[in-house]
Amino acid sequence: MRMHRWRLNAILATVVTVVASSPVEGQEARQVADFPRLDASTLPIAHKIQVGGDPDWLAIGFGSVWVAVPKNNELVRVDPAHNDVQARVPVDKEPCYGIGIGLDKVWVLNCQSQTLTRVDPKISKVDLRVPVQIDQAGEGSIAVDARSVWFVSNDYGHASTLSQVDVKTGHTVKRIAIGKDSAVVKSGFGSVWAVSSGEGRVYRVDPKTGKVTAMIAVAASPRFATVGAGSLWVLSQSDGSVARIDPLTNKVKAVIAVQVPGAGGEICYGGGFIWVTMNGTPVTRIDPARNKVVDQYGNYQKADAIRYGFGSVWVSDHGKGDLWRIDAAKFPRRLTRQRAIRSSPGGRPNQ
Repeated sequence: MRMHRWRLNAILATVVTVVASSPVEGQEARQVADFPRLDASTLPIAHKIQVGGDPDWLAIGFGSVWVAVPKNNELVRVDPAHNDVQARVPVDKEPCYGIGIGLDKVWVLNCQSQTLTRVDPKISKVDLRVPVQIDQAGEGSIAVDARSVWFVSNDYGHASTLSQVDVKTGHTVKRIAIGKDSAVVKSGFGSVWAVSSGEGRVYRVDPKTGKVTAMIAVAASPRFATVGAGSLWVLSQSDGSVARIDPLTNKVKAVIAVQVPGAGGEICYGGGFIWVTMNGTPVTRIDPARNKVVDQYGNYQKADAIRYGFGSVWVSDHGKGDLWRIDAAKFPRRLTRQRAIRSSPGGRPNQ
């Protein structure tokens, strides 16, 4: 995901000054890559679908791939059966904070308009608009369950309030105090999880009572997260590491040195892997069975939104206006570091 300039500067400053440490005693994210690094040109891209504008946030649902295009103020619905644009749905100004997939609706926050819009996938049209207060420079995600939409609101000028909105009426049900500079919200394991980039902690919230049940420390400047393989996975922008949180103990059980520090990025789960993206490094695969990076594909700018669905990995190239469909079955099953060296330009690993 792209980052506004002021937040980019803050992240870069953190990257320069952060002291490498791990929230798990004895588990340090190693700084020397022990995984194959390849050029992004070797990715098994099956199709490049021209979306136009600056495609960014992605979601999978209702038989489609949904793409947020902030420049055009629209959600683009892509048909994976034919690899083409199925519909263009006008929303409000600058759709941001990701796309939420509910039981029967699609949801998106709009930064400039300060609205939450609901899209009916049966007709590919907006059927509800709700005024909200959110950080106009926000970059995160929203969560949707059977009854509620969960997102971080910017009450009183601080992005530290978890808001619960009824999916039927759009009315606010609860406002819950969480950590400062929060943006990413996920639902899983009977809880709602909010990532505080400012505090370097993940807040676990009981959706029934609205009470914070745990606060879990991770590496500095955490932002994007995903649920999969029995865990919550959190990408920290300061050092580019991924923390694996055990929902049974509310503790970090592993830290994976993905080595993709910087602004933006994303993370998702699918096909048995954790997938990480960052500007300049479109795809990294993590094997959750071993808590290790399998391989990493770099040397390509402006492609850093990622989702898994329909047997494919989907990446938004907001520099060229394309949506990549990558055939997950064609990734190497096993790839040694020496093979990666031979396949990299110039016969050396990509740095």
